[in-house]
Formats: sequence, C-alpha cells, structure tokens
Amino acid sequence: MCLGTPGQIVEIADAEKQFGRVEVSGVTRPMYFGMLEPEAVQIGTWVLINAGMAINTLEASEASQLLRFLEDLERQFEEVQ
Repeated sequence: MCLGTPGQIVEIADAEKQFGRVEVSGVTRPMYFGMLEPEAVQIGTWVLINAGMAINTLEASEASQLLRFLEDLERQFEEVQ
C-alpha cells in the first residue's frame, strides 16, 4: 500500500528537467514534476506526492483534509505506543 502526501509547490528550479521544491508540513524537499501537465506546475499549486514525485494536483480543500487525516493518524499511532 502506498500513501500519498499533500504538498505545495514553492519553487520551480528547472522547468526543462521538471524539478523543483515542495513544502510538506513546514519541510521543503526536492520534487520531480514530470508526471503532471506542464501548465499545472506553478508555485502555490497543491500536489499529491509519492516516492519523490508529484503524481497529481489537488484543490486546497482536498490537501487540507488529507493533512488533517494524516495528523490524526499520527496522533492515534502515538497513543498506541
């Protein structure tokens, strides 16, 4: 099973090679955008990330819901330990 994580594009470092940076919960990490439509790759766009690649775009409301879900899941996991 794979878990996609929402992140927001904050930098397009190399448009030709389709690389940039995405912020995920306050952490910025390098990202490959080659699986997205070129017009979707814009600063501020929310994307779903899996294995170092942005695999789909998200609406801000979808990203917010996913982030809340992941935070709740993490809290529940910590309570079990």
